[in-house]
Amino acid sequence: MSFNVIVTLEPSKENHEWAFSQINSCVGASYVIVRVRPSLILLSVAEPYKFWFEVKKCIYGKDTPLHRVVPVDAVVDPLIDRIAEKAQQLALARIPENATYRVTLHGKVFTLDDKNRLIRIHSIDAIRVIAEKINRKVDLNNPEWVVYIRTINIRRWSAVTAISVAKNIVFKNIRVGEPSSPL
Repeated sequence: MSFNVIVTLEPSKENHEWAFSQINSCVGASYVIVRVRPSLILLSVAEPYKFWFEVKKCIYGKDTPLHRVVPVDAVVDPLIDRIAEKAQQLALARIPENATYRVTLHGKVFTLDDKNRLIRIHSIDAIRVIAEKINRKVDLNNPEWVVYIRTINIRRWSAVTAISVAKNIVFKNIRVGEPSSPL
């Protein structure tokens, strides 16, 4: 499964059509649809942050069924060790040393026990493991940067985790805030 943009929206067939119409008017048909779910669209684009900025610029101040357009830096298995390692690499490369950040986690994260069985980790414990590896100041109320982690179910027994590291504005509702640089 290869995607690098997550679009969340109001669920309904009409809203999907409206969302694709708006995306097409903003960026043209420069994307590949990877998966469509009731309130989630996964896309593959050439430059996910440029895609976000163009959609944000185009949608700003308009009615839209879109909630969020999230550029994705990496897709990994939903295992805490893999997530923490990749999140650390991305965060340390992108977040300036004097900047603040927070970790936002949506979905289930797992670890393996001694018999290689999946064990679900409580969200706060997963966030703690991820944040411990990132040597930057944490600000839960008003961070400059966000390490965004979202687990997406692909099939009944299959899931992947998307990881993004960008400025806080990227993870807010697409209608909130004026367009600005995501990185």
